[in-house]
Amino acid sequence: VNLDLTKHLTPLGYHFAPDPSSQQVCTIGGNVGNNSGGPHCLAYGVTNAHILAIEDVLADGEIVTLGGLDAEPSGYDLRGVFIGGEGMLGITTKVAVRITPNPSSVRTLLLSFDTPRDAAATVSAVIAAGIVPAAMEVMDQGITIAVENYVNVGYPRDAGAVLLAEVDGLPDGVDIDAQRISDIGREHGATDVRQAASDEERMLLWKGRKTAFGAVAQIAPNYYLHDTVVPRSKLADTLEEVYRIADEHDLAVVNVFHAGDGNLHPLLLFNGQEPGIYDRVHAAGAKIVEASLAAGGVLS
Repeated sequence: VNLDLTKHLTPLGYHFAPDPSSQQVCTIGGNVGNNSGGPHCLAYGVTNAHILAIEDVLADGEIVTLGGLDAEPSGYDLRGVFIGGEGMLGITTKVAVRITPNPSSVRTLLLSFDTPRDAAATVSAVIAAGIVPAAMEVMDQGITIAVENYVNVGYPRDAGAVLLAEVDGLPDGVDIDAQRISDIGREHGATDVRQAASDEERMLLWKGRKTAFGAVAQIAPNYYLHDTVVPRSKLADTLEEVYRIADEHDLAVVNVFHAGDGNLHPLLLFNGQEPGIYDRVHAAGAKIVEASLAAGGVLS
């Protein structure tokens, strides 16, 4: 399991950088099959960047090793082809991962906003300022309340959206970037900026974000999740279109997403026992996909 590997490595001064939201249950093999991302892939890259070699069993039973432990083999990057292949090219039986040194300093900020548009605009402005945080995640009010009911760590229930931003590296540089993000947030309407005061608080903030999908059960028994990427400059407009589409189909929607790289996760909420609900949900989902593509995005 992904998180088990990082827990094992942390006392040794290392971790496995890809950290999907399903980190507590997803496996390294599953990460390879899906070329998984995660909040901290904004700075560190997705799974493909952290796999040195894989052993695969091909369809005819041949066992091959792709990649290498010492240096990248010459020729085609067949290792990279297999990662994300979802088992279509073969079955991965062994994985050699690249481990990442733990940063010497980490700052985790929680910024509150009146609207998701303000939070999304802050994300675009941070990247435009030349800052690449380790992670930048946005949750709208509906999912923030559900998360706070679960983790009880102090997420603001009255905020229209929150931005969870993390910077890591050398202490002086981290302090500078954290202050710049705070300033940019306030310039874009942040009503409150809070910094995690301890590692325990930081881990709880991240636990809230990474259990957001499960917390949805407090709102509705079912959800339909989409996963698209749009240009960061189109984040705010696309979000508003997602809310409009949900209203048009008489559906509730909450948004929690990897804002730093424009990765949207709209969750359409519903009760599967309601007659005809699936037709409305699927129609709204199709419109959200179309809106993401129209914004210059792709399906992820």
